[in-house]
Parts: sequence; C-alpha cells; structure tokens
Amino acid sequence: MPYLIAAALGFTAAYIVVAVAVFPGESTDPDVTVPSVVGSTLDDAARRLERVGLRGRQSGTRPSAGSPAGTIVEQSPIGGSIARPAAVISLVVSSGQRAEAVPDVAGMSRRDAERAIEDAGFAVGAVTPRSSDSPRGTVLETSPAGGSKATPPGPIALVVSSGPATVRLPNVTGRTYADARQTLEQLGLVVSGAGLDSASTEPAGTVVSMSPPAGRTVPSGSGVSLRLSAGIGLVSPP
Repeated sequence: MPYLIAAALGFTAAYIVVAVAVFPGESTDPDVTVPSVVGSTLDDAARRLERVGLRGRQSGTRPSAGSPAGTIVEQSPIGGSIARPAAVISLVVSSGQRAEAVPDVAGMSRRDAERAIEDAGFAVGAVTPRSSDSPRGTVLETSPAGGSKATPPGPIALVVSSGPATVRLPNVTGRTYADARQTLEQLGLVVSGAGLDSASTEPAGTVVSMSPPAGRTVPSGSGVSLRLSAGIGLVSPP
C-alpha cells in the first residue's frame, strides 16, 4: 500500500508539472464584461477599461456629425459582451464633423439662395439689408463666403440688397399695374394706388399717371402713387 500511495502521488505531481509546462499561458481568471465607452474621450475610455482588466487601443478615426472630436464613436467588442482578461478593445475616435463647401449664392434672389443653402445641409442665418445698385432682394454676399469650408448645419448669414440709397423714378405710365408695381418695388420703392381715371381711353388697369413724376430722384423706400385707367373712356357715349 505505501508503494501504491507513493506512485499515485508521484503521478499526480508529474501531471501538474507537465500541464504547467505545456500550457503556461492558460489563466484561471474569470471572464469580464466589456464596459461601453462610446461617447467617452480616449483617455477616459482607456482608464475605464483598465479598471476591469482590459486594454484599449485606438484603431482609427472617422468624421461624425453627432460626436465631438476626440470622443469614442465605436468599439469592438461592443459594450456588454464578454472578453478574456487583458483582451484588447479596439476604439474608433471621432474626428469631428466633416467640413463642406459653402454654396456661392451671390447674385441670386433671397428665396433661391435660401433654398440652395438648405439643400447643401446648412441653415440660413441672419439676413442683413444693405443699399446697393443691385435689384432689391438680391444676395450681395454671405458669411462664411461662398466657396469656403464650414461645418453643417452651421448658419450662413446673408447680406441682401435693399436697393440703391436714392432712386431715379422710371416712367411706368402705359404699363399694367402689376408690371409697374414690380419695377418700382425692385428699386426699393413702396407702391400705393391713387384711384381710377374714368376718362382715360387706355385699357382698364393701365397706369395713366404717377406721383412723384418720372425722372425725379427720391430716397429708397419712398412711396409712389399710381393712377389707373378705369377703361370707361373706351366706351362711346350713347
């Protein structure tokens, strides 16, 4: 019996020595749950992973519209998964939002410019009027300038023409009311009616007179009254 016991103990000791020699890297430490570090900075993510026995390693960067530069946007394995102790967790870091070219809308109408800005992914910012020789409502410039780089959806401010500081009144008599009004409003003038002329032989709705008269220079924003033909003068009296 003593010989059998000694032989068994010797066999057990030999087995342990061989197991340790053949499998030196095997660990009996339990697996760990990977914490989610998405949204953390790279340094904070590394510290959180180290606290549970894991290692963080940056594996790349990519633009992200919703994550500030320097924060984690992706990790592998994902948070909540199980990993072996000392496992490496790959981390993708945000490089911030991608800069895009600001559309060049100078010379467009305000409506067309706003549509182009929104189609490019930006928001329309403050709109500032400025006197100029360009037609009223024309975009003179933007900030940031057209062609420069900006980060959507950052606002693009517009400077829009309010028309010239002073206006030489064009002659709009003989035109329809709609045509005359459009011409005057593009110059920054305010159009109002001055009644109907029942004696005029012009077609109904035709401008027969204006006040102030054509050729006078007035400040931008001045009012211009238009008198229209009633069209009654076209009918021969009985």
